[in-house]
Amino acid sequence: MRAGKEERGNAGGGGNLILDAKLETDVALVAMQADATSENASFVGACIDVSVQTLGQPSPALTHCELWVAERRTTDDNHFGTYLGQRDDATGELTGAMWTSGLRSSRLWYQKDTWVAIPVFAVNAEASVRAECDQSRGTPYPSPWTLFDYPWSVWPLRSLGGLFLSDGPHASAHCAALSARVLRHALPELPLRHNSHWYGPSSLYLELSTPHQMKRALHLQRPPGVARSIVEEQEEDELLRVLLEESDEAVAAMTPAESRQAVTIAAIKVLQAGAGDSADDVDQTLFLKAQKNYARAMFRHTWVGRVGRHQAELADETEAAVAAAEAEEERKEAAAEAAAARAREAAEAAQANKAAEAAAAVEADEDAAAEAAAIAEATARFSAGA
Repeated sequence: MRAGKEERGNAGGGGNLILDAKLETDVALVAMQADATSENASFVGACIDVSVQTLGQPSPALTHCELWVAERRTTDDNHFGTYLGQRDDATGELTGAMWTSGLRSSRLWYQKDTWVAIPVFAVNAEASVRAECDQSRGTPYPSPWTLFDYPWSVWPLRSLGGLFLSDGPHASAHCAALSARVLRHALPELPLRHNSHWYGPSSLYLELSTPHQMKRALHLQRPPGVARSIVEEQEEDELLRVLLEESDEAVAAMTPAESRQAVTIAAIKVLQAGAGDSADDVDQTLFLKAQKNYARAMFRHTWVGRVGRHQAELADETEAAVAAAEAEEERKEAAAEAAAARAREAAEAAQANKAAEAAAAVEADEDAAAEAAAIAEATARFSAGA
């Protein structure tokens, strides 16, 4: 398990509808293969990391697992898990289980090449698992006094964990116990044979990736005897190639349905590589490569495609809001200028009226003066004649 903020704690987030509910089948267990302990890990975190990798876990050694759930809206998070010591950036409080898009380190964290993924196909899987994840948000990590409950996930103690450890939605759980709990509660038809606390990352991964489980899921997704054209296969392979290999710009340019379909194709490739009647039927090298491609496809779909498209939508909304504000400002300025022009015209008209009135008054005074002079002159002539 990883510890420390930079390593995402225990190596142990509205919008437009993009797919029909009937197509909700994409859920995956994503897991991190054992690698070197982070240089930034605390002493306790390093001890936990080494213990999970080396003690009681079957091969392959995994240090963390979580769930990936396909989205129906661009605002839906994809990754859900719990991380030892993860704190909220704003409040400093422990977050517990959470959707991870809100963590600043998420893109770099999921970009690591040590991720593998196993698809979990079931009817209405996305809606059921997403609802269970939402209900499990804030689930705390187990206490360090119980060694974070990891002893109950290894032999022989794991046979006892289900007797007294709660499996309720908010009962404390490490990454594998939480992932198993969500899957057990959301998909009761899933063949998980043990209680949630029995599982560590490796044991949960192995139980979900058995050749029989891969074969069963493959028969549901690609029923035997149903022929598919070469053109269909080529189109699917090209979609997956774009998602895995093309530039970020090319991935962001994919439609949500195309990107989502490419992820599903990657999941089918895992089923095809891992299906069989026994482990002898499976080429483990090809199986592992398909899992890595699936994990990379999910990373590219989520952090290049969905997040990029959502940011583009937000940018478009911001641009539209700015344009609307600018148009409103221009309208207000035009209205203000029109009002000012009307005021000037009114003032000029008033001034003109006053000038005309003054001229008329002067003219009237002059007429009155002329009339008075004429009367005076006439009176004087009359007086002289008399």
